[in-house]
Amino acid sequence: MKTTSKILLTAGFLLSFLCVNAQNNTNSPYTRFGLGELADYGSGRSKAMGGTSFGIRNNRGVNAANPASYTCIDSLSFIFEFGAMGKESIFTDSNNKRDNSFNANIEFLTLRFPIGRWFAASVGITPYSYVGYSFPTNGQVITEGTSGADTISYQRNYKGTGGLNEIYGGLAAKIGKHVSLGINAYYLFGTIQNTRQVTFDATYGSFYSTLQDSKLKISDFNIRYGLQYYTPIKQKHFLTVGAIFEMKNRLGGKYSVETSTVDTISEKNGSKFDTPMTIGGGVSYSYTNKLTVGADVLYQGWSDAKYFGVSDTLTDRMKFSIGTEYTPDPFAKNYFKRISYRLGANISTGYLDIKGSNIANYGITFGFGLPARGGRSAINIGVEYGRLGNNSYGQIREDYFKFSLSASFNEFWFFKRRFE
Repeated sequence: MKTTSKILLTAGFLLSFLCVNAQNNTNSPYTRFGLGELADYGSGRSKAMGGTSFGIRNNRGVNAANPASYTCIDSLSFIFEFGAMGKESIFTDSNNKRDNSFNANIEFLTLRFPIGRWFAASVGITPYSYVGYSFPTNGQVITEGTSGADTISYQRNYKGTGGLNEIYGGLAAKIGKHVSLGINAYYLFGTIQNTRQVTFDATYGSFYSTLQDSKLKISDFNIRYGLQYYTPIKQKHFLTVGAIFEMKNRLGGKYSVETSTVDTISEKNGSKFDTPMTIGGGVSYSYTNKLTVGADVLYQGWSDAKYFGVSDTLTDRMKFSIGTEYTPDPFAKNYFKRISYRLGANISTGYLDIKGSNIANYGITFGFGLPARGGRSAINIGVEYGRLGNNSYGQIREDYFKFSLSASFNEFWFFKRRFE
């Protein structure tokens, strides 16, 4: 229990840290639009498997993407997992001009534990979206003066910070021998701040003609439902089919704008923002505890969700993921045979309609699960290379590398050892 107490103390500290610090794992100009860069649920294991999770049952980690998976745990285990992520981005514009940035932060914290023989629960905090960008644009205006036309140069600066997080509590129950039902109730909260500033050429006094600062503060609840059907298809071979569902939800909160020229005007409006109806499904095949292969599909109805009170700025999002994990021999004396090797890929359409163009995302992933002493706990390492958008038609292409590092601790709970 001493180890468990240390884990709980660490969990409380990290949870407090995440609650008071906004997630900022990106510096992408695309996060200027909508609610920012969406962060799908993902444990350290699933990130290295392309994000595959809906049809995955894992008794040594926490799969918050599908709450029905919580029942895949023995009656004495207590699992604690936390992770961090770093992202290196390379931006290329239509003139092949390049820029790069690196961002990192603690990303998630989750706990899972049994409640009797047929029930299990999970609590945690995970990201919903990231906002982080800072970039200038230059321009000129022509004015008519007493001595003729004058050309005035100016610089427009855009900056955004913040993001949204979720604190969730989940419960799952086994129904018979092959079905598990689960539910996550989560609290969505956070602040997204966007600033636009215009500075004229110093020749004309170096003054700010416009400074606009907008803040969107979100605080609301929603529910995710999960289902998994699992069955052996022959000796040592298993099949799992999973599904998740979330209702469309009107977000509570406040949106405010402050505009400064000579005077300052502050305006506050009620929230006119939604999260979409979400449907997901997945399937996985596993051979004992050596091989797992899975695939997911996710649909989000963003075209029906309101953004600033209208729905024509967002478009439906689809995401497809595949992934595999192979462990040569989980019980071998050779350490390298006990390592889990992971590989995956994903493709998703964007949920933003930017000048009639959809910004698609492509990614390939790989990683390792490094078992700790005793084999129940592990360190998970994942790498993803992806591409967002393209550098034609006035867009910016983002090539990125995401580095994920997580630790999962699997402890015996309420277990007393006997010594003869």
